[in-house]
Amino acid sequence: MLNLRDKVVLISGVGPGLGRSTAATVLENGGKVVLGDLFSDNARIAAAELDPESVNSAHAACDITDRNQCEQLVALARSRFGRLDAMVHVAAHSASVGGLLDGDLDDWETVARTNVKGTLQLTKAAVPLMHESGGGSVVFIGSIAAVHSVAGIPQLVYGMSKAGLVSATHYLARELGPLGIRINTLSPGWKWGAALEEAIGRRASSEGVTVEEYMEPVRQAHPLRRYTNDEEVAHTIAFLVSDLAPSITGQVVYIDGGLTA
Repeated sequence: MLNLRDKVVLISGVGPGLGRSTAATVLENGGKVVLGDLFSDNARIAAAELDPESVNSAHAACDITDRNQCEQLVALARSRFGRLDAMVHVAAHSASVGGLLDGDLDDWETVARTNVKGTLQLTKAAVPLMHESGGGSVVFIGSIAAVHSVAGIPQLVYGMSKAGLVSATHYLARELGPLGIRINTLSPGWKWGAALEEAIGRRASSEGVTVEEYMEPVRQAHPLRRYTNDEEVAHTIAFLVSDLAPSITGQVVYIDGGLTA
């Protein structure tokens, strides 16, 4: 049985969507959360919605590309709860769309600075406290874009950045394993939610079709004929940070309806 009782989980990127769903799942299973987001209102609103009495949560604005802010977010975990057992990296830059010929390679600097450097920077800031706490679990949020291209939606730069996290997963599993810290990447596929629905709505409208008509070929490409969603991904994250997964490290877990099979 999944039990996160008294585990302190730091989550970056808690706007509406996966970050907030992950926080809700952690709290529902007895854990405590430290919420960080580039926009302070996102962190504040998430905390107010999920833990109105502020008993099991703390929150702060955090730009993961800023080392000082990363250290301050970890310091908040220490001052409020005295420990840190897990981290979930949802914060990411995903606005870059395009291939080699129609995209802007200058986007690489912005995307990689957040998705790769920022993710590693926050992890590095947290390692000492996690080690003091007896070890723990880090979950990078990857994407099937790292290994699977989708016709009509080129994500060259974004996919490259997520591929960087896959490499980091393998290296860090060996480096941090002796400290009792596990590292895994969870890579969703087509994760249906507000952000994807809005993006697909624009594309469908430009082609004069409904969202359902636009997405039907994509749905059919999935062996399970369905997409995942934020809640399903959040439950998988909760498993990876729990004591039910003590030997799982250095792995990339795809939750994509079989699209990459």
